[in-house]
Amino acid sequence: MRIVVTSDVHRRTSALFDIVERHMKNADLFINLGDSADEIETLLTVYPNLKIECVAGNCDFSSTHPLTKLINCAGKKVFITHGHPFYVKHGYEVLKQKARDVKADICLFGHTHMPICEIEDGIYYMNPGAVCDYSYGIIDLEPSGIMAYTTRI
Repeated sequence: MRIVVTSDVHRRTSALFDIVERHMKNADLFINLGDSADEIETLLTVYPNLKIECVAGNCDFSSTHPLTKLINCAGKKVFITHGHPFYVKHGYEVLKQKARDVKADICLFGHTHMPICEIEDGIYYMNPGAVCDYSYGIIDLEPSGIMAYTTRI
């Protein structure tokens, strides 16, 4: 299963479209981590059948998306958030505690615009960076394991 992870579009709608169009044929799921609500609505008017999970960011003032979600992907628990409810600009400890509490296998967050991909205590943590800076993430879930990385368009 391939998951494409985006965050922080901040009006760079064309960059979001570039990412989606690049991966439409090889991604099983898209996940957006917030600060993108208007852009996601625009995307869904063009691609209404796009399989996407979203959470709200601190700039998504009129969003009806939740601040966090816990989803199951190929038997893995994936915790998703924009990150601001967990104060990620001041460190990751609050977020990491939440990921442990919900027994996540993967924890995805945005907000800082800084791409990271790391494993700690068996949990994969990814911040895909910001689409407005042309950065996003890819996660491949295979029977042999998890492969996660950030990339650029």
